[in-house]
Amino acid sequence: MTSDDRHASAPATPPPAGPQRPSIAAMRRYGDLVATSGKTANGPDGALIASGRVGDEVDLETGRQCAWQCAANVLETLRTELGSLERVAEVVKLTVFVASAPGFIEQHLVADAATAYVQHVLGPEVGLHARSALGVAELPTGSPVEVEALVRVR
Repeated sequence: MTSDDRHASAPATPPPAGPQRPSIAAMRRYGDLVATSGKTANGPDGALIASGRVGDEVDLETGRQCAWQCAANVLETLRTELGSLERVAEVVKLTVFVASAPGFIEQHLVADAATAYVQHVLGPEVGLHARSALGVAELPTGSPVEVEALVRVR
């Protein structure tokens, strides 16, 4: 059966949500560009550092710690998948999603911590990147922050 056949015969509604989730890649490569999946604020033990919205249940400094950890998780994914962070030629763009309480407008300050981590690890030239910092209502698993990256590799 071809993709066209599967598209033509696809059900009109998705299957119910359940324990069997579709597989996604930790990162995908297109030529010398690599896009990572979003990484949430899970610490080394796998537990969230915090849960909730920045500006409400989560204060600014905790939100920044979450962004720092998210960036660490993004770089760990790259290190694992590429074999070494030395293969990163440049960080093209970071996108930082911040679960934000109504009226919270300091997403850029949260995102600055992710930027700082990337530049600390990769250096000011390789780690220099474009960035978007977006306020959203909620993020998966209740994480206050999620970060994804687009990088160029050697």
